[in-house]
Amino acid sequence: MSLDDEDIHDDDVKASAPWLITWADMMAVLLTFFIVLQAFSTVSESKFHEAMESIQDAFQITLPIHPLGQTLFYPRDRTAVELQARIAEENVEGISVQDWGDRVVLTVDSALLFDIGRANLTEDGRRALDGLSSVLVDSPGSIHIEGHTCDLPVRAGHEFRNNWWLSTARALTVLEALQGQGVPPERLSATGYAEHDPIATNDSEENRARNRRVEFIIEKQPLGAD
Repeated sequence: MSLDDEDIHDDDVKASAPWLITWADMMAVLLTFFIVLQAFSTVSESKFHEAMESIQDAFQITLPIHPLGQTLFYPRDRTAVELQARIAEENVEGISVQDWGDRVVLTVDSALLFDIGRANLTEDGRRALDGLSSVLVDSPGSIHIEGHTCDLPVRAGHEFRNNWWLSTARALTVLEALQGQGVPPERLSATGYAEHDPIATNDSEENRARNRRVEFIIEKQPLGAD
């Protein structure tokens, strides 16, 4: 083979696989991204999962998430989708569903369940939990119930000493309601966080209303679990 023939052959190879350059660039960008993530000793879990979701949406792939010190979980499975579908079937409104990789979080506005400053379920709250409990009975995994308030202090002489007591009482009220509707008690736990785990700044009534919430943390099964 002559030198000219070799030059022609090399040109043909380069022309036949232009995607290799794009593929190599993409791999370099992804490698850099993961190196940067690894470089941070403390990574916000919510930001981490948001980044993973963005990558999956951009490249239409499914990546396993490995939070520090935890087991591998698929970031997307059928749990959240099925819960959303069942909640719609039960006509339960005012509940948002988020998939955080190793768990699914259901968030309910406290106004749907309780009157201001109270821990007794309203009629609307009872109906909402009746529908939600039928969904949770069939969903696998443990269920941790979290009560949250805004930063407004409890009035003097109130039934509850402070927001710690109020948020915990609400979480326990919801737990007992779910147990009464057939959710196995060994799957349930409850915690009150008062105003110390906000999802919005307490600088307006709208944001305070967002912080007054009850969350249901449904743990997913790890990869390889039966």
